[in-house]
Amino acid sequence: MKKILYIFCCLILCTYSLKAQKVGLVLSGGGAKGITHIGIIRALEENNIPIDYITGTSMGAIVGSLYAMGYSPDDMEKLLKSDDFKRWYSGNIEEKYIYYFKRNAPTPEFINIRVSLKNPLNKVKTQFLPPSVVDPTQMNIAFLELFGQATASCQGDFDKLFVPFRCVASDVYNKRPIIFRKGDLGDAVRASMSFPAMFKPIEIDSVLAYDGGIYNNFPVNIMTEDFHPDIIIGSVVSSNPGKPELGNIMGQLENMIMQKTDYTLPDSLGILMTFKYTDVNLMDFKRFDELHDIGYNRTIQLMDSIKSRISRRTNYRQLERKRMVYKNYMPELRFRKIIIHGGNEQQKKYIAKEFHSSENEIFSLEDFRVGYFRLMSDNMISEIIPHAIYNSSDHTFDLDLKITMADDLSLRVGGNIASNGSNQIYAGATYYNLNNYAKELSLDGHLGQIYNSIQIAGRLDLPTHLPTSCRLVASLSSFDYFKQEKLFTTGSTAVFNKKKEDFVKLFVSFPFLSRQKAEFGIGIAKLQDQYFQTNVIDFNNAQHDRSRYTIFGGSVALDGNTLNSRQYATEGRRERLVAQIYTGTERYRAGTEASDPYKGSYKYIQSWLQLSYEMERYFPLTSKFSLGNYIKAYYSSRNFSHNYTATMMQAGEFAPTAHSKITYNEAFRANQFIGAGIMPVYQITPVFQVRTEIYGFAPIFPIERDQSSNATYGNLFHRIEYMGELSLVVKLPFGAISAYLNHYSSPSKNWNIGITLGWQIFNSRFMD
Repeated sequence: MKKILYIFCCLILCTYSLKAQKVGLVLSGGGAKGITHIGIIRALEENNIPIDYITGTSMGAIVGSLYAMGYSPDDMEKLLKSDDFKRWYSGNIEEKYIYYFKRNAPTPEFINIRVSLKNPLNKVKTQFLPPSVVDPTQMNIAFLELFGQATASCQGDFDKLFVPFRCVASDVYNKRPIIFRKGDLGDAVRASMSFPAMFKPIEIDSVLAYDGGIYNNFPVNIMTEDFHPDIIIGSVVSSNPGKPELGNIMGQLENMIMQKTDYTLPDSLGILMTFKYTDVNLMDFKRFDELHDIGYNRTIQLMDSIKSRISRRTNYRQLERKRMVYKNYMPELRFRKIIIHGGNEQQKKYIAKEFHSSENEIFSLEDFRVGYFRLMSDNMISEIIPHAIYNSSDHTFDLDLKITMADDLSLRVGGNIASNGSNQIYAGATYYNLNNYAKELSLDGHLGQIYNSIQIAGRLDLPTHLPTSCRLVASLSSFDYFKQEKLFTTGSTAVFNKKKEDFVKLFVSFPFLSRQKAEFGIGIAKLQDQYFQTNVIDFNNAQHDRSRYTIFGGSVALDGNTLNSRQYATEGRRERLVAQIYTGTERYRAGTEASDPYKGSYKYIQSWLQLSYEMERYFPLTSKFSLGNYIKAYYSSRNFSHNYTATMMQAGEFAPTAHSKITYNEAFRANQFIGAGIMPVYQITPVFQVRTEIYGFAPIFPIERDQSSNATYGNLFHRIEYMGELSLVVKLPFGAISAYLNHYSSPSKNWNIGITLGWQIFNSRFMD
């Protein structure tokens, strides 16, 4: 009898549960405004209001999918406030994954055009602008990390998630919405939030999928058609585009792209919460607390009404336990097999070696991250879209990689325009080839008033157990200080010195950790300095004195660079430690034979050791303020050249600023010195920054001129110099504009004011 009664009670409970009130949550798109949804979910959970189904578009799809795969409001808050999330939507790469070994030296281009030489001439493709504002490199890997386990857990069926889920994307070619019920959860969400021009769309079933808000930004109809809930709670944080206005490019774009959405919800279907925002940008995720609290407080205000409409309750503690159990059953992301789409067989082997050395070797998610960012540091590959395919037999994942090879020719144009006369035109080209090895052949040329150079370099990367790179550089260059104009300058005297440098150097390098490389170099150079030894010059008769040097030697260097900009950085670190040993022959010829006692036969052979350490680092103290510091220490055992001026031309130079690099200033040159500086940087906006730079320079033994115009050492640390610069910098996509005011302690009254446009970057030198 008791058993019959027990079965009868169970049947009653089951019948009741089948007829229990089901609640659907519908979340609109709206960029960062969608943070409001998280506040709503928190308020519902705290009051034991169940959420049985969830549908969303764009940001609503992101929040909805996270909740559907077992994220609590606390989990979502932690994620959206994390540095990882900031990197995902900004495209920045975490410093520890910057693979400096693959990086080439920066070049001063305004535009970089990639051209494919493999296509017929009538199909040559060029690309001047990136396909999206946000670099997809981070996002491609982020969606695998975030959604790969949930996709495996639900077996690609969104009804089997912790909360059944739907999201919407747009097929703009066929002018229709795409509803995701199955498949890869990361792909579905990625497609749903790919707003045109902001985020790069993804291809699903040969169709480019864009932001779902284009056709359905509030998917109430999908909720009713797919889940048939008893009541719906709707959250709307967006609105239909208003009348476009001149000057509002984003508003005009929205009007052209976005179709009108019905943001209403009949009272018979449920409860609608609408939020009007006029001052929240698409990417305003830093306003999490403010937007979250708006949603939370509005829901609490309506809670009595919500509870009167929804009688069923879900215990908050039980929900947490169920959520924990669900997430614990998700398989760990461990990979064994690699499937590669795109590229030839040799390229596939090269790519696979970045993740494991043998086919049966299991590697972790962290191993995948390292290999992924290494490959993306290589200019051979333009994009990698990864997927994780679960194997229930051995509880590992197949790593499925869709590879897009980069066009094999890069053409670069750029330079620098400046009031100080350092005007430059830059043109460069690099040919890339990836098969068993990665190969590059580049040509870089500078043409200007001060600096002229042509440099040819070849590089071969070997995918050995310890990755190895071989690089051969041949360079011809000249630096003419005389041509530097002294606009807006007081107290300066003209300089008539010129430098020429021709060299060939072979480098062999290896990665050192992820952010540095060890590099060994050997080469030969011919250097020539032309100068006058006095400021009193008879231009009708006088000619330059000349010192020529033939130098052979080698170097060992350890360097790395994670700075976030080619110039005017605000984050990161650049560091270089180098030891060099050289032997060389110096030859001297005076400008006029009458003043040359050697009659052009002067010859001096010497060998010397050279050590240097340079470090530039920035500490972000607040969201707008960074403090940088700079250190350079230099030691050379090199003997003096024939005369004082020749010695100073070959001495080590302290030139931490862009202006000091083009200025010949003997006060900041020595064979042994220590220099340091601090650089407070205030970022008014991501585009505008104000920089203050203050440096001190202390030659250990200053080089001085004696009565015979020869060089001699002064007393230990008996002279200290300084330089300072204040600049307003505007960083544009193609370059930077800098308006500066600077001062040097020597010569006296040495003030300079000017403006530059572009990047002031020169080719490498023999004794760098």
